[in-house]
Amino acid sequence: MMTQRPTVGLALGGGLARGIAHIGVLKELNREGIPVDYIAGTSMGSVIAALYASGLKLTMIEQLARRIKRRTWVDPTIPKMGLIAGDRLEELMSVLTGRRAFADMNIPLAVTVVEIVKGELVIIREGSVARAVRASCAIPGIFSPVESGEQVFVDGGVLGLVPIDAVKKMGANIVVAVDVTASVEEYPLENIFDVLSRTIEIMSREITNYQINSADIVIRPDMKGISPSHFDAAEDAVKKGEDAMKLEMLRLKSLINKGRELI
Repeated sequence: MMTQRPTVGLALGGGLARGIAHIGVLKELNREGIPVDYIAGTSMGSVIAALYASGLKLTMIEQLARRIKRRTWVDPTIPKMGLIAGDRLEELMSVLTGRRAFADMNIPLAVTVVEIVKGELVIIREGSVARAVRASCAIPGIFSPVESGEQVFVDGGVLGLVPIDAVKKMGANIVVAVDVTASVEEYPLENIFDVLSRTIEIMSREITNYQINSADIVIRPDMKGISPSHFDAAEDAVKKGEDAMKLEMLRLKSLINKGRELI
């Protein structure tokens, strides 16, 4: 008779280029044979979560992170509600995920956004994955928000950098949260990406710190020196994600084993 194991949910936080560290976390989980039963993402975390949940191999995701050119996903626009339209990002995600809806994902997926008319955090679990990811990545001032009727959606990080509640609501027994944001003094401010990203971090840090305590395991890669705009540091970011996950691996395995005894 097989012993039933507890389900594992992964909450991947925002952080632009620093979010590439999520790939390293997933690599280490795969290496240790620990399956991800549920996955949720905010901002850059939603990009990695969606690609992984769609069935794209980690080797391919890592190659994309290392080699993709910024012009592939950046489409500057005449500033009205943002500097970047977001159409290229949505189309890229649509192609990479096979134009799938949430119902078609290999792993149950959730993406968090903020609806700024009412000021509410929204967990998206249906409809177009690419559209939801685009909305979750809509950093105010950088990407144009996504409008749907009277609703206007922006980066979920505005009201919480790591989507822990989303994973819990999906039914995960064990929640692993990955926070890739650095302390405010740990990276230089070089451009508008860095300035606006840090602003969101400062605004949502207190909320995130409160929420993150509800996770069973918190992974915090050492992202010192990697700013939100350092997409050329992908290799280093992946390695930092792997190293951080290794430090918590024994604890995660212990929780899984204890969970087996309780189920």
